[in-house]
Amino acid sequence: MFEGKVAIITGATGGLGAQLVASFAAEGALIVAAGIDGFRGAALAQELGDKGCFVDVDVTDPQACSAVVEAAITRFGRLDILINNAGIIHVGNSENTTPDDWCRVLSVNLDGPFYMCRAAMAHLREFKGAIVNVGSDFSLVGGNDLVAYCASKGGLLQMTKAMALDHAAEGVRVNIVCPTVMDTPMVDELARQLGNDPDEQRRVYDAILPTGRMIAVDEVADAVIFLASAKARHITGTSLVVDGGVTAR
Repeated sequence: MFEGKVAIITGATGGLGAQLVASFAAEGALIVAAGIDGFRGAALAQELGDKGCFVDVDVTDPQACSAVVEAAITRFGRLDILINNAGIIHVGNSENTTPDDWCRVLSVNLDGPFYMCRAAMAHLREFKGAIVNVGSDFSLVGGNDLVAYCASKGGLLQMTKAMALDHAAEGVRVNIVCPTVMDTPMVDELARQLGNDPDEQRRVYDAILPTGRMIAVDEVADAVIFLASAKARHITGTSLVVDGGVTAR
């Protein structure tokens, strides 16, 4: 599906990110995996071999984001796909979320994708490429004690739509996948912030979804691959919700 295409994937060392790397590589893409965990990144690079590389990146740094794009061009000579997957979560409402908490979440979840898109756009325009942002069901609805996270993911949805309009005539498509909670290490981080047992937290999330279970990372990766592929060649500015029916309520 992606033979000869080059994809940058941020947040590549996390649960969904590692699945995205594996799924895109299985479809023939050349991968620039970008993340903050050098140990896991080295393992990814070894698995990819000559089909990819790992770049250490802090997406809150515009220059670091530009360096990731330049690494793709230097290594492979082109850029076709950008997957903005890096993200963090913070539990808190408007009173107990500190300004530092707020800025940190917005910086990773919203500024980071903007910096990556800005750095990549000229190359994506040249090769008629695609951007897929990874949002959340909280891009669409509010949630208790997640004020910064909801703001960041809601903003990412609107940024997706605005960029899609800006660049549609240039042949660059911009879409967003909005998954509900997935069975990844982020569940453990949420449980830690809430003071809950991780296994109990998973049971709670299983019970919330109408389908009776959390979303698997490969199910979300399949949605991302679809939007990045030629099968979605006339789809831009839209959100693909992978939530087991949560937002249908």
